[in-house]
Amino acid sequence: MSASESTPRVPPDATPGLRRAAAMANLDLLERLIAQSPFDAVIAVSPENVRYAADVHIATQRSIRDRLAWVLWPRGEAPTLIVCEIEAPYARAHTWISDVQGYREFDPGPVRALADLLAERGLSNGRVAIETDYLPAAAYRELLAHCPGLRVDAAEPVFAAARMHKTPAERAQIIAAFHATEKAFLHAFTSARIGETEKQVAVRLAERMLTEGADQVTSNYCNAGRHTGFPHMVPSGYRLAQGDLLKADSGGMFRQYFSNVGRTAKLGPPSAKDLSVWSALRDVHHAVIDACRPGRTGAELFALAKAKQERAGLSFPYTHNGHSLGLNIHEHPIIRAGEDIPYQPGMITTVETRARWPGELGYHMEDIVEITDGAPIWHATVFRNDELLVTG
Repeated sequence: MSASESTPRVPPDATPGLRRAAAMANLDLLERLIAQSPFDAVIAVSPENVRYAADVHIATQRSIRDRLAWVLWPRGEAPTLIVCEIEAPYARAHTWISDVQGYREFDPGPVRALADLLAERGLSNGRVAIETDYLPAAAYRELLAHCPGLRVDAAEPVFAAARMHKTPAERAQIIAAFHATEKAFLHAFTSARIGETEKQVAVRLAERMLTEGADQVTSNYCNAGRHTGFPHMVPSGYRLAQGDLLKADSGGMFRQYFSNVGRTAKLGPPSAKDLSVWSALRDVHHAVIDACRPGRTGAELFALAKAKQERAGLSFPYTHNGHSLGLNIHEHPIIRAGEDIPYQPGMITTVETRARWPGELGYHMEDIVEITDGAPIWHATVFRNDELLVTG
């Protein structure tokens, strides 16, 4: 598939059943998790979980943060999607959910609309799970003012448990987005020239991401020389010089699914230190990739990365060494200490291997890996960066 498809996946007149079957998300799993939970209902409010549960992207959720949208999914019942009334026609045309309700933006507003629906469903005094990490405190207080008997828990664990198991459609989208971003990196790095600025390279990288199918560029930390020692520096007017490293940690959003790629190049012949560090990092990288197998945990992979990198004489001050991704750029399981979720076939993770000397130099490689019943699939095909790319 292409990284970004503009054509609808189902005809406009498709039934809700056909739309649900064509949805990107693992809706059957999400419904089972809600049924097995102790909650009377689970409520999505973040852009990513509304997108996941309703299979529709309400763009103004991100750009106008108080224009909230909700998916109220009572246990054992059909869900309802609540959106600002100006978004309701679009939502009805794209979601699989039959009951789409619109609210007036300022009066009564989104929270009152949710409270009214809870009352209509007999849930005003029930136990519900809502995304407490995302919901603004003011909205939470207003909701309890309307529903003082409501008992509220966190919904994040329910959604995370569903979203870590990618559907075939999600895996295809994430892999296509990764390949599109690889192509953008290869174009930007191989065309880099002495004397141009970091910003110019970053602009080329961003432009190519968009032409390769990204709906938007979400991160673009492209730096050279001493700036490579910083992980997330905005590209500057620094001019590339002979002997500099060129490094980027960048990605885009493709049909709301993120890409996240890290690559490094050298402007001119690599030094002995370059070759030594890159060889050590490559060995760590591939050891962790090979360990991405069913039953292993993020904590085990993190311990492996830390031990191998420190044995190679490189410091390891990092709190993670990779993460799953999808509708968020960081999803569980995460390769970090304490992550005890076992990997299962169908999951996807990044492996992120780097060495940094802040204010001096830094190296970075980041790829996506698919967990299967057997050996993991390392999806880098366009710009593997196994050898330090020489450019300039």
